[in-house]
Amino acid sequence: MKNTIYMAPMEGLTDFTFRNAYEKIFGKGKIAKYFTPFISPNKSEKFLAREIRDIDREHNNGINTVVQVMTNDAKDFIWTARMLYDEYGYNEINLNVGCPSGTVVSKNKGSGMLNEPKLLDKFLDAVFEDDFIRENIKVSVKTRVGVETDTAFPEIIDIYNKYPLEELIVHPRLRTDFYKNDLNLEAYDYAVKNSRSKVVFNGDIFTRKNFLDIKKKFPHTDTFMLGRGLIADPGLIDVIVSENPEDFSRDLISDKKRMKELHDLVFDARLHIMPGDTHAIHRMKEMWCYMAYVFDDCKKEIKAIKKSQKVTDYKSAVDIFFNVAKLTEKDYILFSKNSDKLYNMLLIYSAGLCKIISQMLIWG
Repeated sequence: MKNTIYMAPMEGLTDFTFRNAYEKIFGKGKIAKYFTPFISPNKSEKFLAREIRDIDREHNNGINTVVQVMTNDAKDFIWTARMLYDEYGYNEINLNVGCPSGTVVSKNKGSGMLNEPKLLDKFLDAVFEDDFIRENIKVSVKTRVGVETDTAFPEIIDIYNKYPLEELIVHPRLRTDFYKNDLNLEAYDYAVKNSRSKVVFNGDIFTRKNFLDIKKKFPHTDTFMLGRGLIADPGLIDVIVSENPEDFSRDLISDKKRMKELHDLVFDARLHIMPGDTHAIHRMKEMWCYMAYVFDDCKKEIKAIKKSQKVTDYKSAVDIFFNVAKLTEKDYILFSKNSDKLYNMLLIYSAGLCKIISQMLIWG
């Protein structure tokens, strides 16, 4: 059974600069769908400039892009879907029911929607009652299995089963887990056995062994969404989509060379679009929070990258790193709390920025 791979939406990391560079260097048709970081509809019924830039078809040419939307208001979801369809040609949208950010959850958005299953049901009912949605838009959901416990997950699955979802992407963690603690594979198993929609696995596939372990437990699951794993080890895609992932032989020297090419494409693109070199460098350092884990003998070089503030210093530190560091394939990767803490901060920042700009658009 051939495996289908999606790239997960990761705020601040998998924007169009990364998606395009990844597809050119590593993807080459191996990624079935690239999901955008979430759009958060505002009451002005306008997309933010950075959202437009990310979903612009010219910036997503040649890749199958699915826009993720985060809202708990059916009317906002519907106008967003209509605009994405009419102005940008998107006919598939993913609903975010997984974001664990406190700022998001406090507004009953993201995984906060799981707090009140009846409201989630009401939201989906209103969405699928809309003629435009039913006739033109494929709607998928990316969900967690609960907020503080998974006791309501059977009820949540029953709610999802009432609607013609394109697919159900399950990250088998609670909201309170954020990105730590073990995956709740019992909950995922429940989804596989009881969902009427196609179920996609998402969570903690960082290595070949991670993938093989999940595949062994769930042999009939054939679609997987990867985020942090593809940031850290872009060449992992070649293993997973191969005919025999267990025995696939990697060329790590070639993979390291391609990682440098990927890095340079992303950095050059971000220098071009971001307001100031410092911002672009900061965004690249967020990638290094994950990439550093697949290399050995590079602590000093990573420290130099993190300390760099100017483009020339940053590029020099990166060149030295790739000349010295050794790419290795590990059985397990345990990202530091700081890596995932930084990502949570990006989610909070994005949610807060959307609110501020929305208010400016309404009152400005």
